[in-house]
Amino acid sequence: MKVFSLITTLLAASLGAGQCLADYEQGDFIVRVGWGTVQPEDDSDRLLIDDTVILPETRVYVDDGDAATFTGTWLFADHFGLGLLVATPFEHDLDVSGLPDPVDPIGAPALGKVPLGSIEHLPPTLTVQWFPVCKESWVQPYVGLGVNFTTFMDEDISDVAQEYFEDVLGALSNAGLRLDDSWGLAGELGVDIAFGRDSNWLFNAAVWYLDIDTDARVDFRDRDNNWVRIETDVDIDPWVYSVGLGYKF
Repeated sequence: MKVFSLITTLLAASLGAGQCLADYEQGDFIVRVGWGTVQPEDDSDRLLIDDTVILPETRVYVDDGDAATFTGTWLFADHFGLGLLVATPFEHDLDVSGLPDPVDPIGAPALGKVPLGSIEHLPPTLTVQWFPVCKESWVQPYVGLGVNFTTFMDEDISDVAQEYFEDVLGALSNAGLRLDDSWGLAGELGVDIAFGRDSNWLFNAAVWYLDIDTDARVDFRDRDNNWVRIETDVDIDPWVYSVGLGYKF
């Protein structure tokens, strides 16, 4: 939230700024490299086994993750640009709560939060950006609205979850975890600050909100050699905070 507060302060200050130091005009291209953190506002449906058995107290949690971020802006008109966010893979740990206790699945309280596994994802995001201040200002705040595509990879089940599936659900094979790709809306707020009158180098801070909803499922074979599927809908819906350096061409 410190990054968000910084951006908001700079946006408010720059709207009244009259200094004219660095042109931002049609045809310019800005590239930025930074470090970002993904902080999910996660939620999920209850876990469902084979479309028949609902585990009533269960839900999935998605922990924070961070990675290098790369963004670019092409100004197709004065005050308006097309922005692209890409990154190295963000890695997140997954937890699950509410599973029946394996010692006494009927009478004992449900388990608390336990490790479910880990995932990596890439969230390329395309936005149309608006730069509201004069195009010559040395401080260039911007807002954007667009679309996000998220693809998941390297999904792994934790040893704790694998042991649970074996002891309670009779798994005889290693469980596999899969999350479907997601499309959703995206919004962003950012600011570029030039290092000097004649400098093309700049400091950047930005925050995005991404609508990421996915179907998650776990598959394994049981003692009767039947496939068992556990599935749920997971809302990740993260805030992404990034700071870094950029260059304007």
